[in-house]
Amino acid sequence: MSWNPDEHYKSQRVAVEYDKRRFSSVSGRVFNYLEKRMVGKCFHGVAKTQKIVDVPCGTGRLAEVLLAHGYSVHGMDISEEMLAVARQRLGAYGAKFTTEVANVKQLPTEVAMYDGALCARVLMHFPLDQQIEFLSGVARLSRSVVVINHSLDSSYQRLRRRFKRLLGHQASALHPISHKDIELLLKNSGLREVKRRRLLPIISEAVYITAERNGTGNSRT
Repeated sequence: MSWNPDEHYKSQRVAVEYDKRRFSSVSGRVFNYLEKRMVGKCFHGVAKTQKIVDVPCGTGRLAEVLLAHGYSVHGMDISEEMLAVARQRLGAYGAKFTTEVANVKQLPTEVAMYDGALCARVLMHFPLDQQIEFLSGVARLSRSVVVINHSLDSSYQRLRRRFKRLLGHQASALHPISHKDIELLLKNSGLREVKRRRLLPIISEAVYITAERNGTGNSRT
């Protein structure tokens, strides 16, 4: 049976073990620290009084970064089990952190609007047409800035992935993205790129993109 990201995370066991399985090793802890710092940089130009929607919120690992910076955060995820972990983790933030079980690919015509959106660690699970569908839904939720992360595809990164598989490391992203397809993804999601950042490009395929909805605001860095 093929792995289904829409169903895999609707498991209490998967939700409870998610962070431990990915970020408990030395390399995982280093990546966790660097990624959290990166997310803070990507939202640097957004006033701390604003409210950000985190889609998918998962266990609240990155929502915690935004809350610590002073933002209010609405966590949206297809999995109630993941959100339950997030609420337990972030309970100290009280009403500044809210959650909602929802499929961003099936949003109603009228949706709540937020001052910004974070879309991390999800797009690489789907082929490009479904990535566009997902990101278009995220873009509808934001008045301006949308921060995404993805796994970059290149000849060098393909070589790295093959080497990691030989060493028995965790499987890489199913659908990494080329520079050309990043342009296509953003354009067809109603977004324009403002800033692109890499996280340790020699040893990581992670790319972080700050974008804005077409026709909104000034560029941010």
